Amino acid sequence: MSLSNEAILKAISTDRALGSAMLFNHRHRQASPPFHISIMDLWASADENVCIEAFREGAKSTLSEEFLLMEAGFANFKYCLIFGETYTKACQRLSAIKHEILTNGKLKQLFGDLKGTVWAENKILFTNGVLLEAHGWEEEIRGYKHFDMRPDRAYLDDIENSESVRDTFTVDKNWKKIHLQLMPAMDKEFGKIRITGTPLADDCLITRALNSPSWVSAKFPICDRDIDDPAAQSLWPDRYPMEWIREKRDQYAREGMLREFMQEYMLIAAGSQGKPFTEEMIAVADIAPTTYSPKVVIMDPARTVEVKKSDQTGTVTVSRMGTTIYVHESGGHYWQPDEIVRGAFEMSERHGDAEVVIEKNSLDDWLLQPIRAHSLTTGKHLDIRPINAPQDRDKAQFIMGLRPFFIAGDIILVGGRAKHQQLISQILNFPSGKRDILNALAYSLRVFSGVPVYGDFGQANIVQDAELNRRDALLLACNASGTETTACLVAVNGRNLTVLADWVSPLMPNDAIPDVVALIRAVYPGRKVTTWVPADVYDQVGRNPLISALKSSGFTPNRAENAIMSRSALSPMIRTEMNGRRMFQVDDRAENTLKALSGGYHWPIKSGGERGAEPQRNSAKTLIEGLEALTFAMNQPDNRLSKTSANAVNSTGTPYLSALPKR
Repeated sequence: MSLSNEAILKAISTDRALGSAMLFNHRHRQASPPFHISIMDLWASADENVCIEAFREGAKSTLSEEFLLMEAGFANFKYCLIFGETYTKACQRLSAIKHEILTNGKLKQLFGDLKGTVWAENKILFTNGVLLEAHGWEEEIRGYKHFDMRPDRAYLDDIENSESVRDTFTVDKNWKKIHLQLMPAMDKEFGKIRITGTPLADDCLITRALNSPSWVSAKFPICDRDIDDPAAQSLWPDRYPMEWIREKRDQYAREGMLREFMQEYMLIAAGSQGKPFTEEMIAVADIAPTTYSPKVVIMDPARTVEVKKSDQTGTVTVSRMGTTIYVHESGGHYWQPDEIVRGAFEMSERHGDAEVVIEKNSLDDWLLQPIRAHSLTTGKHLDIRPINAPQDRDKAQFIMGLRPFFIAGDIILVGGRAKHQQLISQILNFPSGKRDILNALAYSLRVFSGVPVYGDFGQANIVQDAELNRRDALLLACNASGTETTACLVAVNGRNLTVLADWVSPLMPNDAIPDVVALIRAVYPGRKVTTWVPADVYDQVGRNPLISALKSSGFTPNRAENAIMSRSALSPMIRTEMNGRRMFQVDDRAENTLKALSGGYHWPIKSGGERGAEPQRNSAKTLIEGLEALTFAMNQPDNRLSKTSANAVNSTGTPYLSALPKR
């Protein structure tokens, strides 16, 4: 051997990273980064147990092969076991080493011909007596000997898979295998174990080695800090510049695999143990069911707008039927305040003038002022309901409230996966990544909280284009509170009741009632309309202007029943069917009544889980209480309403409503 070769061997013996660059430069398409030197130093260290975490495609396996080749050439060990996840994968590592022995001229020039007498699929015997042997991790580790020598090196290369980290019991089994089978099989004085890989779960062999004082561990993520930090630097800039890293991260996030990216490239363990929402929980439907259910637009506005760094304005349009929540539209947007306002109006109009629910913290002049300005400019009214942000938990805990609904399949994405790609990605990425759309969806649990007073109301109670015949009596159920005036036009045929139209106005009765009366007279000219008012309002003539407003418009109000006495009066008629139709029906054009009976008129649920004593105070309560008072009075045989409605008496003296003409 020439003197120059001796000098090279001395240099390589001192610096394995230098040897890798000199002998295997044909395998390095890009310049080796500093962290490769650190990996080589860890392999060469005197420590008995070393665990090396490096990002996917970080060349950890390539460096391991090169190190083992140089170590074998110097005969720094005698017997090395190479373990892979499977026998085949372990043999692949050995095959790469064989290829270098046969084709690498520099290696042959320095160490001579290393190919020995044993050259099998899973075994190499070097000419200097060193043995490399490949095995699958599933094999039992007992009785390994090379002549009289026990293994003095063991290399575990990515031996875990998703199945082996599915639960703590399985990880325990592999961790015990290292301590109860591998370590006792090693040479007592010279044995060294090296593990390379990426963490596959919160609990895996990599994380256990990292947390164990018996192991020396090192982590090499693809960049040195948060990816969006302007100061972030790639650990391998020649191969993976920051632009590539950010683009790859965004690609994974769009596909709902941000956690997988963070696991494989940033070494943030988040396996099955850390996934509250999984692919199996996502239920989709091409079209929504035909049953009527009012839609609600929920918005979680973002106050700052800086693409990829700030929060998005999350929006969902949802409806509820029973315990099932249907998501009709979803999206996340980097909207300016004026775009948020315009989006609220457009989504509300697109879904039948749906109510818009906005987090109350956002309903200050920052958002209310442009809403008022847009209303004045367009002449359109937006039905807004403020809702409080959770004070007793953080956003992640708030979103976790959706998990039981996802598990039960009670959240349905209408329109298929393609229509909700952003939402699905946030569901699958949670708790990593953006969560604004998911947070807006979590508000649906509060929007639809409470117990509907009329849970039996359904599609059988809805009729299209109800026609008024000659014998039907027209009744107008009016009610008013301090904030709204409501009216319900009802057609009564015997004991059947049909809601033809309704009105909910934020105006006082003196302004609202004349408009209602004008509309009724225009649509039903010449028809007699009997007006009824709940006793609560009728008896407060001096406080509530509803009675005087009706009289001024030419309608004589009648005293119906008290609101509390009338509560749930619609239930028997909603459930009862006679002659193929329900006794209580609502025309599909009476949207306020439909929304109220579908859930707007409900019992609130207190923080302790108890049902409230009174229905939630809102316009739905005002509207339906007027209708309930009329219905209760109508169903009393001795009530004045029955006597007034009847225009004939049968042979037994019972009054009834006759269709025969009278003089």
